[in-house]
Amino acid sequence: MKVMDALLTLEEELLAKTARLMGELIETIEISDDKELVQDIEDALSEVKEGKTRPLENLMRELGLEDQVQI
Repeated sequence: MKVMDALLTLEEELLAKTARLMGELIETIEISDDKELVQDIEDALSEVKEGKTRPLENLMRELGLEDQVQI
């Protein structure tokens, strides 16, 4: 019986992992279908590469939020 219980537990874990991965895949497909969102992401990544961003910690400190927000 222990072997059967172990197999069922393993199957449940695999099903849960598969369900999570399928959800992530669906989300990825939805995002890739949204051309405006894809362009916004590409623009944001370009800004990061060009050094037009700053560390979140600096922004939090400037806004006085370092004690209120945990990252």
